[in-house]
Amino acid sequence: MSSAHGPEGVRVPGPPVRAEISSGELRLDGRVLGRVAPGAIEVDARPVRPESAGLEARWSARRIAGRDAWELSLDLVNTSDRPVAVTRMDACGLSLDCADSHWVTRWYRSAWGDEFRPESGTTRHDTVLDVRSGRSSHGMSPWLGLEAEDGRGAVTVSPAWSGNWHIRALSGGHVSAGISPWRLEVELAPGESVSAPSVVVAVATSLDEAAGELQRAVAEGWLARSEAADAAPPEWNHWWPYEDVEVTEEVIAANARVAAELGIRVVTVDAGWFGVPDAGSDWQEQRGDWDRVNTARFPSGLAALGRSVRAAGAEPGIWIEAEAVGRAARLRQQRPEALARADGRRRDPSYRVTTVSLDEDDPGFLGYVCLGSEAGRDHVRSALRDVVAAVGARWVKLDFNIDPDGGCTRTDHGHGRGDGLLRHYQGLYAVLREFRETHPEVILEACASGGLRLDLGLAREVHGFFLSDPDYTEHHLQVLHGAAHLLPPLGILHWSQSQWRGDYPPQQLDWSGLDAPAFDTMLRAAMLHRFGVSLRLTELREDLRIRLAEHVRIYRDDIAPMLADAVLVPLTGAPLRDGRGERAPAFQLSSVRTDAHVLAAFVLAGGERPAACIPRGLDPVQEYVVTDLAGETEGATRTGAELMRDGLTLPDTPDATSWLIRIRPASAPEDAPDAR
Repeated sequence: MSSAHGPEGVRVPGPPVRAEISSGELRLDGRVLGRVAPGAIEVDARPVRPESAGLEARWSARRIAGRDAWELSLDLVNTSDRPVAVTRMDACGLSLDCADSHWVTRWYRSAWGDEFRPESGTTRHDTVLDVRSGRSSHGMSPWLGLEAEDGRGAVTVSPAWSGNWHIRALSGGHVSAGISPWRLEVELAPGESVSAPSVVVAVATSLDEAAGELQRAVAEGWLARSEAADAAPPEWNHWWPYEDVEVTEEVIAANARVAAELGIRVVTVDAGWFGVPDAGSDWQEQRGDWDRVNTARFPSGLAALGRSVRAAGAEPGIWIEAEAVGRAARLRQQRPEALARADGRRRDPSYRVTTVSLDEDDPGFLGYVCLGSEAGRDHVRSALRDVVAAVGARWVKLDFNIDPDGGCTRTDHGHGRGDGLLRHYQGLYAVLREFRETHPEVILEACASGGLRLDLGLAREVHGFFLSDPDYTEHHLQVLHGAAHLLPPLGILHWSQSQWRGDYPPQQLDWSGLDAPAFDTMLRAAMLHRFGVSLRLTELREDLRIRLAEHVRIYRDDIAPMLADAVLVPLTGAPLRDGRGERAPAFQLSSVRTDAHVLAAFVLAGGERPAACIPRGLDPVQEYVVTDLAGETEGATRTGAELMRDGLTLPDTPDATSWLIRIRPASAPEDAPDAR
């Protein structure tokens, strides 16, 4: 039977429920939920009180953008007259009140093509999340949600770190979180200090409300922002239909012309543009040689490539894996002083290694440059600057297909054997910060084998994250549902279902027989955040090309103007891969500034069209105009109270499996960006 989506009754928004951290107590609406303090600190792998080990601990809790979210920070200073080896430094120590009831714990496992797989537990038992791959979301996502069983409140804990991290939620509600202590050792000389990676905590009445608080805090006071990035232009990328096998400068130029005709503003050239002049070369082997253009595929060079994209009416973008070094790269001989190495150490077996192009004859070679070294930072700084200048890029897709594991153990890089990964990521953040300062017109997109380095540490230095390599609709909606607990829609990019050259089974589709409603559903699923496609535009059927142009227009006119201050609210449970979970998922994109909303509903395989979808967070006394964006059919004006009570009946469009419904205040001026 069909059912209505949404909570029963009307949610009447009153004054925001305020949380506070004061005198070590965490309070929500005046009620104490627990205590917050620095987490565990260890010296020489032994728990210590800082002062007893000659350390001064400087801890702070900073409210982010006035929201109910805090950055917990910890600095350690060696005040003794001897070196101190710090082996654990958790910025977050949280003791939740479990006297009256326990807390439900929720988290996500994460692997390639399997990002945001939900798990759950309780504070009756230990929950230990520990990433050792060297990439923040390869193994698990850096997020833990805790929700009181008696409804007192909810707390989320997110290490703001791109390398190894841990969260230990022990029975009884004792939580400690921060950089992973595994293989960590920071030796502090007398007077020297170290800043531990911070942890972000959000507090609200429920995990859904906490997700909204965190999204707003990240969008307003954390995520890298710029005028160019806030415009959220739609993007085309060549990768999945062509890879580095069929791509040429002619392919890029031809697709750029079609992209511009369709209203797509950015054309990104992915891997395959660099390396030896050989049309059969493998991009993975050539990484690091960013000063070489593969002239067998791009004989006219990068500058001409950029000119051809601009001549078509679009802006050029470029892919680069600036930290990586392939097995066959000249860089290995030219700048050996920059390479990360981990001699004499075996990889940790706790994760499925996805690192590519290592060297069987050189087991110490890690496949990347160490940004803890000045040589490594100089290499990445120069590579980004020179490639962007050559092509005139306005978009950079910054990939990272390497599992650094415990990181570099060299001692001639300015770090010790046990803090190479810490210094690498500190160096990466510094280089990206410098790049944004000197290139404010360039949009930085982070990618890592899809979504395997997605965290709040890197969110400070990039404008958005690519969610996952696979992008078939069911998978995308599951990943999007999870990502909404960590990032605002402005910080999210994923393509609609791509045309893959490869044989990954879930992506396979008979595009020649694809009908318009199914294509519409693919596009709409990827339109609630930064929007992009990876399709053979020059070969797309004319009817599908018309549909794509129409959806690009809807995105440009009705969705992109909302993203700068929008939150994404899942209205149902999560759809799950392999035909599981919610089969008729719905989401709501809401602009905080304009009170404009877009409700998106989908019917996946095995699902039924819902009787109604119930929006959330509307002003109950405000009158709203409801518009079907696909047909531009405007419905009756209804109050927020009526919409949240009765819901929206979806248009009875033949064969439709998706809907985009705009809800905007009737009083909004017609020429306002969100009133179109």
